[in-house]
Amino acid sequence: MRAMSYGSFGGAEALSLVDVPTPTPGPGQLLVKVSATSVNPIDWKMASGKLRLFLPVEFPAVPGFDVCGRVAALGPGVGGLTLGQRVHARIAASPGGASAEFALVEAVQAVAIHHEMSDADAAALPLAGMTALQGLRAGGLPPSGATARVLIVGASGGVGHLALQIARAAGAQVTGVCSGRNEATVRGLGADDVIDYTNPEAWAGKGPWDIVYDCVGGDAGPWYRHLAPRGHYLTCVPAPATFLALASAPFRRVKVTAVMLKSNGPDLRTLDALHEAGRLRVLVDSTYPLSELPKAWDRSKSGRAVGKIVVTVG
Repeated sequence: MRAMSYGSFGGAEALSLVDVPTPTPGPGQLLVKVSATSVNPIDWKMASGKLRLFLPVEFPAVPGFDVCGRVAALGPGVGGLTLGQRVHARIAASPGGASAEFALVEAVQAVAIHHEMSDADAAALPLAGMTALQGLRAGGLPPSGATARVLIVGASGGVGHLALQIARAAGAQVTGVCSGRNEATVRGLGADDVIDYTNPEAWAGKGPWDIVYDCVGGDAGPWYRHLAPRGHYLTCVPAPATFLALASAPFRRVKVTAVMLKSNGPDLRTLDALHEAGRLRVLVDSTYPLSELPKAWDRSKSGRAVGKIVVTVG
């Protein structure tokens, strides 16, 4: 089968299109004929080698955690899914393996795709969507009692644009932080208010918020002043400073959480139900064929993508 692979640490230039053996599903696994996958920053960050102490990579490596396709083979003990059925999942094994014509998926993490969902949406949703959902849940949504005030930092990005909509669906009052050029897009997703981070005066008279969900990353400290008493700062892009913030949070009377994704079928079904109900829209920034995965990585690295970057395979 064809696959995009890298044999050493590096950037997009390390990727090459190669022929590799088609894997065989083991117990509890599916072999999926891949239709599409999507790019997540974790893909090129792992390939750079900067995360190798925490996320080791065995070469040659086929990247890509999001997968959408049809079941091509069932491993021993797999039930509830049938050959030819459309499914999607976030592959839990590192470094993924979705940037190929076939990929292995744990059956318990795969979910059948409803007929109205496109391959692009199905490929874009798992990793970013579950990160958004699990982060907001850790922050206390859906709330009990008064409406929660939520600030989404990076509201036009892959995780952020989904977190915004999930928070709205949970009944929160949501403010999105993005550049001014993306304000109309973020308002169109349901934001009650938008703050242009390039304009320091845009913060005047805004806040505080019960939850700040940082989908960009960096130092947590500057966000504390935007939190209500006993507010909650969450980030899905933890930096070393985040873990220092975890230690100091009790003294500041705030909560700090580093969101660590756990792939699972039930959360993906929750996202699919929101999508089917028209309450969760996936923004696709751009689409590339498998052979142009290096260009897709470069687009992701630029930090200018609005929504998700999709890679077609089938």
